[in-house]
Amino acid sequence: MNKQEYLARLRAALACLPEGEIEESVGFYAEMIDDRVADGMTEEEAVAQLDDPKAAARAIIADLPVVPRTVVRTKQRNRALYWTLVILGFPLWFPLLAAAALVAFTGVLVIWLLVAGLWMLAAGLLFGGPLGIVVCLWGLANGQIPYGVVELGSGLVCFGLGLFCLHGALAASRALAQVSRQWIAKMKAPFVKEKVQRAAAVPGVLAEVAKEAVDEA
Repeated sequence: MNKQEYLARLRAALACLPEGEIEESVGFYAEMIDDRVADGMTEEEAVAQLDDPKAAARAIIADLPVVPRTVVRTKQRNRALYWTLVILGFPLWFPLLAAAALVAFTGVLVIWLLVAGLWMLAAGLLFGGPLGIVVCLWGLANGQIPYGVVELGSGLVCFGLGLFCLHGALAASRALAQVSRQWIAKMKAPFVKEKVQRAAAVPGVLAEVAKEAVDEA
């Protein structure tokens, strides 16, 4: 079997996937074959080292997140059942999907509202420093020296606390940005596959790469 025959059979076995996913998977296998041909193999020898197209397709589908994998397998087994579930199950699955999206959005929003509150507190306290100096000068100009001194001290205390809160706001922003990314990633995990997982979809690929690295060494 040459490269084109292998890729055609793989494409046919992946017909239940979206076109973009098919192109990505076929392109991945085409690149694997090209790499082996560049190393001196013939197309037939390179293809012989790969899994059967149907086995490769099963591995790619098994590597999908839970929701797309379930949809694809239902599609494979019974297309009529698939469309029945899509249409008749719409009142059930759509509210659940919308609720999951709302939970994700609400979680991220609450996190960033807390950060915004900390930034506002820091800004208010920092503003108290210059304000205290202005009030101090006003008190001194009007002969109210004790009042001016108290206001100056209050302004300096507020400015110091503002710097402290500013440092906390910066640290909290960095930490909560990471938490937000993790939260969004967890909500996306059942629906979207991370690009870095592609190599894991190919049985034996990692082992072959490791073996080649050892042989080269």
